[in-house]
Amino acid sequence: MRTGIVLITAGLLTAFAWSQMRDVPPGHWAYQAIRELVRLRILEGFPDGEFKPNRQVTRAEFAQAIARAYRVIEERIRASENRLDQIAPQSDATAQPSPEGRQLQELRQAAGELQQLRQAVETLQRLAQEFETELSALNLSVRDLRRDLASLEERIRSEERRTNRLRGDLTLAVFGTHSYDGRSAYTLNGLEINSTGKFLQSVGVLHELGLQVDVPINAQVEAQATVILGNYLPFTRGATRLADFIDADKTAPGVGATDFTIWEAYITAPIEVLGARVQAQVGRIPLKLTPYTLQRIEPDYYLAFERYRDRAHRADGARLSANFGGLDAQLFLVSSYGLQSNTARLFPISFANHNASVSAPADQMAGVRLGYQFRVGEFPVQLGATYLAAGVGRNRALNHINNTVRTDINRVDVLGIDLQSRANEIEVRFEYALSNLLRGSGTRAIGGRNKAFDLSASYSFSERWDAQLGYREIEPYFVAPGNWGRIGYLYNPSDLKGTYLATRYQVSEELGLRLAADFYTGAAKLPFNQGYQSRDRMRRVQLEANYRYNPRWRFHLTYENVGWEINSFALGGQRGKPEWNYLTLRAAYDLGENIEFNLLYQYIDANGKGVAFLSGGPNAAGNRAGVFATNLQYSF
Repeated sequence: MRTGIVLITAGLLTAFAWSQMRDVPPGHWAYQAIRELVRLRILEGFPDGEFKPNRQVTRAEFAQAIARAYRVIEERIRASENRLDQIAPQSDATAQPSPEGRQLQELRQAAGELQQLRQAVETLQRLAQEFETELSALNLSVRDLRRDLASLEERIRSEERRTNRLRGDLTLAVFGTHSYDGRSAYTLNGLEINSTGKFLQSVGVLHELGLQVDVPINAQVEAQATVILGNYLPFTRGATRLADFIDADKTAPGVGATDFTIWEAYITAPIEVLGARVQAQVGRIPLKLTPYTLQRIEPDYYLAFERYRDRAHRADGARLSANFGGLDAQLFLVSSYGLQSNTARLFPISFANHNASVSAPADQMAGVRLGYQFRVGEFPVQLGATYLAAGVGRNRALNHINNTVRTDINRVDVLGIDLQSRANEIEVRFEYALSNLLRGSGTRAIGGRNKAFDLSASYSFSERWDAQLGYREIEPYFVAPGNWGRIGYLYNPSDLKGTYLATRYQVSEELGLRLAADFYTGAAKLPFNQGYQSRDRMRRVQLEANYRYNPRWRFHLTYENVGWEINSFALGGQRGKPEWNYLTLRAAYDLGENIEFNLLYQYIDANGKGVAFLSGGPNAAGNRAGVFATNLQYSF
């Protein structure tokens, strides 16, 4: 065996065994896998049940330990199947759904056990790769476990939907802003706060009822829909827009009339295509790919409706998904055009960054996404590729900041490649993408300075402490509808290059800390008076603290500082060191029975220091204001 391993043994089901993890040092190649199997109460040690702290284990002994872990998982899968037979016998698949009660509660417990088993199988697979020869001799295959687990997962999902076809939530919210000293500011959503606003003068009362219906039409075909009744979506207005803060309407939102909309509604069914089994989804579907190709921003930082935080666009059309011997493929054709209700602005798929924007959203979009998993030696690798083409509509202009205007563009193509791998405790991610702006004939209108790439590495120092370090570069005319970051109220900053880092430390079960920082310089891809130059600098630092005071009260404190050093003529010849500060306090109280109360207050202090373009509000001399928000949500 590589370097030998000190194996944790039979007492692993107790806290004593967990404490002995110190005998397998964090730097050991198998530390993470063993720790995870211990946590999930899967791994077993020597047959005599003794702890041997000074003994190195042979390959054969460790393979036997993995085999026993395999059998523990297998037994738990069989036990879950037997329990499921008692809850909902397979012969009773056509029975009418029972009301919410003990049956549904037990199904949810089974789903929780399933999640643990899934994690255990994935972890065991990483260990089993090292001992493939020994496990083959024992006639064991992790692939068989994955197949059995998938079957159990599908059955539990079907039973949950049959038992509880209707789910929903009711949310009541209040959002308001006010100013300090008659000054204004832009919120983190990029909206202007009324400079004359006082408490109780800029308040909006919002409400929303969401209903999700899952109907298994037969054993293979399912229908799902989410319908919404309320005035929250009209209030968010252009929530899908990226940070086109030059052309976007920044005036404070007003509370509109209650509206009804279908958030998503689709049928999922298997079909045969050229002899291959393909899963088809037709209707208003959720669509999300990678951060630099197609991913939606969070529509609202302050009220934080969970339904809208999955970063998926909703679009009308179809998607086909299939697996060909380890190659996952999906093909989609969708449209986001023609929605007439006053929630229409929430659906369009826009192409933009803070340096350039398409003035019209995509009308139609077609694309393909491929993903393949393989191994390079002992290291797992996930490789993905994305291509999408979008029509931006007839006679619509592509507007660039700094007076670069093209009016003959009607198509945007996006091509992306992404890769993810893990080596011991280090996880590496890479993504590269480009966006081509085309005329109707297929001629490139803008074919340069339109790329982006991001390379990062994450490392777990211990169970409590992990960190990520990365480098990204976003060229000025890269306008894919992805979501790669936020600086203050600026979504998807561009024309920049530099490093970013984030680290998380769990001080105790109650207290967690996180630090994130970005340090960029200008990409210098545009002329000296049109884009950030290499002597222009920008930084962002964000500190977060999460504290659980007791089982009901949780608190979240965030401080964000954003600063520039503008030394070029890129911003109309204005130079300076603009600075923005945001201080946010969130509190959440669990009222029990699926009811939660949330409260937020944010203080904003932004100052362009003479650079109007980066003033953080309408007044270049300084902008100060506050935001308060609260909501009460009941899930059923």
